[in-house]
Amino acid sequence: MKILPTILLLFLIDLTYQSCISHPGVTTCMEQPLNKNTPLRIENYQNLLEFGQGELQTIPAGSFKLLTELKILFIKNNKVRSIEIGSFDGLYNLEKLSLYNNMLREIPGGVFRDLRNLKQLNLGMNQISTLSDDSFVGLFNLEIINLGFNSLSSIPEALNTIKTLKILTINNNQIKKIPAYSFHNLNKLEILNVADNAITDIQNRAFKGLNAVKDLNLKANYLSTLNTQDILEDMKGLMTVSLAVNSFKCSSLKDIDENLRRRGVVLERGYYNKPGKTTYNGMVCTL
Repeated sequence: MKILPTILLLFLIDLTYQSCISHPGVTTCMEQPLNKNTPLRIENYQNLLEFGQGELQTIPAGSFKLLTELKILFIKNNKVRSIEIGSFDGLYNLEKLSLYNNMLREIPGGVFRDLRNLKQLNLGMNQISTLSDDSFVGLFNLEIINLGFNSLSSIPEALNTIKTLKILTINNNQIKKIPAYSFHNLNKLEILNVADNAITDIQNRAFKGLNAVKDLNLKANYLSTLNTQDILEDMKGLMTVSLAVNSFKCSSLKDIDENLRRRGVVLERGYYNKPGKTTYNGMVCTL
């Protein structure tokens, strides 16, 4: 009576083998080979494993636990709605993970617990609205994270657990303000991109701890004031600031520019050159 279930299990394992094809440098899975309680099995897999654009909706726990030497995993342009705690268990040597352009709404705490060597994480173009404080636990070597094009309404406190972070992209969300000490643990951060949000308020000490930041991008928000003294005090390594497409008065932009220049910081020019608008160095402003 147990023959049929055994045959079915063998069929599923065989299907998992057949749906992934290896070429020099890359293994591609074109169908949905991820089945609960059935780890992905690939003979002679390459450093890079990618899932082609498709209908993948979930990543069950233990899916990749047999692929311990994998370096890069791309699960882009699918319809992934959920990842389980344990989804990436066993990927001790993974350095790059992309879940770009899926349908994720949340990141469970501890889901990345085995990714101790991960350096780059791309979560852009999803529907993430909240992150728990332990969403990024275990990412001891992460340097780059992309959270752009999501639905975040505030700066996630979870980011402060990633002490090795160098590049943070959190553009095109719904963030309205940057509270004090939002990035207090990110003393290795070099590039901060919070462009294309809805920011109207940056509180004093918002950038406290960001001594290594060189490039600050605040373009396309709703800022009308900026405390340059506070920013320069907290971001001693700052080299460039981008402020185009905000709500500044021209006189305010001029003052900001002069204050930054006195400290050797460049205010990036805007690109608006059409007649009919008042501008300061290519940035639209009001009188």
